[in-house]
Amino acid sequence: MPSNVFRFDESWDIPEATPQQVWDVLSDAELLPLWWGDVYKEVVPLDRKGKGVVGSRAKARARGALPYELNFIIEAAELEPGQLVVVKTFGDFDGLWRAELSPSGTGTHVDLVWQVTVERPILKFLAQLLRPAFAWNHRWTTPRGEAGLRRYLAAQKKGEAA
Repeated sequence: MPSNVFRFDESWDIPEATPQQVWDVLSDAELLPLWWGDVYKEVVPLDRKGKGVVGSRAKARARGALPYELNFIIEAAELEPGQLVVVKTFGDFDGLWRAELSPSGTGTHVDLVWQVTVERPILKFLAQLLRPAFAWNHRWTTPRGEAGLRRYLAAQKKGEAA
């Protein structure tokens, strides 16, 4: 595998939220800064296709623990309500992010696969040397995503009850 290509397999458990509730958040790129704000600093829609629509695109700016920002386009590639969210990314990195949702007790289990190729020239050039740091940075971001999604959904649930 080239040094600028990565694959990450992870699982999240989101208690007290149905697969459809989780899907409603994961399928809406504009919500990323609201629940994964530690990483996603800005998301701007690029079309008027609407939320949760295959082909809808948004421009994103993100940052992990390492001192650089990434700019990329997110495009909804495959969407099955309550079951599957697949997005493609283009820009500083090209990739495919896949989230499969399934019921788990009173919550939702999410299996995630993130396949990415670093394309930003300086990062691509340094990928072989910095590969362990890039992997560490990813491991820093994903628990924040899971925790943020849990918090966001819990807050939504409280807001609905009020």
